Amino acid sequence: MKLLKLAWRNVLRHKRRSLITAAAVSVGLTAMITSNTLMNGMDKMTSANIIDYETGHLEIFARGYYREEGMFPLDTIIEDPRPLENAVRKIPGVRGVTPRVKFPARVSNGIDEYPIIGIGINIRTDPEVFRTKTAVIIGEYLKSIDDILIGTELAKTMNLEPGSMMTLITRDRNGTFNAYDFIVSGLIMTEHPLLDANAVIMDIEMARELTALGKGATEISVRIGDELRIEEMRKEINMATGADYETYTYKELYASIFEVSGFKRMIQLMVALVVIVISAVGIVNTMLMAIMERIPEIGTLKAMGFRNNVITRIFLYEGGIIGLFGSLIGVLFGLVFSIYMIVVGIDFSSVFDSADLNYPVKFLIRGDLDPVMLLAVFLFGILVSVLVTLWPLRYATRLQPFDALRHI
Repeated sequence: MKLLKLAWRNVLRHKRRSLITAAAVSVGLTAMITSNTLMNGMDKMTSANIIDYETGHLEIFARGYYREEGMFPLDTIIEDPRPLENAVRKIPGVRGVTPRVKFPARVSNGIDEYPIIGIGINIRTDPEVFRTKTAVIIGEYLKSIDDILIGTELAKTMNLEPGSMMTLITRDRNGTFNAYDFIVSGLIMTEHPLLDANAVIMDIEMARELTALGKGATEISVRIGDELRIEEMRKEINMATGADYETYTYKELYASIFEVSGFKRMIQLMVALVVIVISAVGIVNTMLMAIMERIPEIGTLKAMGFRNNVITRIFLYEGGIIGLFGSLIGVLFGLVFSIYMIVVGIDFSSVFDSADLNYPVKFLIRGDLDPVMLLAVFLFGILVSVLVTLWPLRYATRLQPFDALRHI
């Protein structure tokens, strides 16, 4: 306890230097917390948008469809999804099952044409899996087979609004071109920019008629209750559907997106390491200066019989105290910035809005705070501060009393 008090007095002896060193530590830890909160938020929003508007947690395809999914093949489909739906619904943990028909098309307002993805949905079961119905902000949800939903960005591009007529042109599975005039019943605004700008949503029966799929569907989407069981659920679904079908998780379907997420994490780690090195250099410099200034004191202590381990503990306590305050300040500022990102968010639209980025997140990013991360960063800051103190301590412990006292 006496050594701790002595270390505390030594830290206060040079308040400005100690404060600057603690500030260097706090800046590094604040950067680690805020960047982690931002990355967590982006990953969470990405997953939520894909699950809520595109795939659900899992998707079932006819075997071979997924390898050509980007081309939306209509010759490899689920010919009759109803038996599969019924089988999957019986699996414990499944919350919703719905078929969808996706196909490439073009839309026209009589002046301009624009390429889009047509999505046929089952109006009754789609809300069990997706949030499309709650995303309608102007107009109404699908009520008639002639109704169609479009995103706010597509409406702006094509100069359309609820009640407007829009022609959709596509090619069916037999190679025949079909065109149909729809009425825009409502506009949707989601957190998914690709859906808002490049998709039109209609009744699945109309999609089947336009693509000549009969009773078929290109995929069956599944929502489950516990995402932690997603791999287990996939195995159960594969057993229930049989060898003619394949089941994929949303992370497999968007593997490239989540690979980008891993790359972002790597960059975050590199930045954090650079900041930590800078903070560590500050602590080493502070402790080295403290040792050089107190050589006579170290010599006196050794002459009085103090062992190297006691002197080491004094300086380690000093490094720990500086790390404690730096970590505390860093965590507090990191918490404040994280709360701001969670409540308000950070808008990157001015930077990326004009760029055509194939990413399922809008540029208003809201953070997601990990409480365990706060504790880990706090302890990490203290640990680093103590460990980097060991290097300059080698000089102090090697001093002989006679040589040290010559500095008096």
